[in-house]
Amino acid sequence: MNILLISIVALCVLLLMTFFGHHTLYRIKHTSFFSDCNEFDSNRTKYSRSSFSFVLLLNVTVITSVVTVYSYLGRYNEIDLARADVNVDYLLAAEINRARKQANEQPNDKSVLMGLARVSMDGGLYLEAIEALDELLIYMGDDAEIIGLKATALYYKNHRSMTSEVKLLTQSALALYPHDFNTRVLLANDAYINHEYQVAISHWQVLLKNTKQPFNRNAIEFAINNAQKNLMVRK
Repeated sequence: MNILLISIVALCVLLLMTFFGHHTLYRIKHTSFFSDCNEFDSNRTKYSRSSFSFVLLLNVTVITSVVTVYSYLGRYNEIDLARADVNVDYLLAAEINRARKQANEQPNDKSVLMGLARVSMDGGLYLEAIEALDELLIYMGDDAEIIGLKATALYYKNHRSMTSEVKLLTQSALALYPHDFNTRVLLANDAYINHEYQVAISHWQVLLKNTKQPFNRNAIEFAINNAQKNLMVRK
């Protein structure tokens, strides 16, 4: 971040240098008629030398600044090495740190550990989310909401893959509560992205019967409408 800031400042300075440089050279050029011819020739020589030096300095500085910014932001050769759990947004990182602190202070609080798991998932820290949920399961025993969220974290950790472990977790969650929010949303979303719109609609419709967990019903109804439109287009 410091490198980027320095580069931006350097570019701003360049703009000022360009402005004042042109202003100075303009004055040299247009005040020459007050002098005699010898003075004019002398000023013209100085003008040429100073102009060359200024342009050279300007080009070197611009190139250096551009290379610096590119080396900081344009590391395209490392794109395949990117990870979802690094370089998290500063605000999200602050939330994660606060959630970790609360979890250390209240290790047996369901809402605190669930909050840590959710914010960790938002930051792509799926392993940390799973660890927090495992601790919660040890403390509270089987819980549909916790198991469903763990299945979701594991699903995204495996790059949206419905592995056998994820399927087993979803089955366990639905056996405890058939309308569990986390589980039904996971199953519906997976079906939707795989163009299984009727399956997705079925999961969302079951979810609307959920009376224990708060969620945005309008968003679910909107998702159902979109899936139905896709079905109509397919027909």
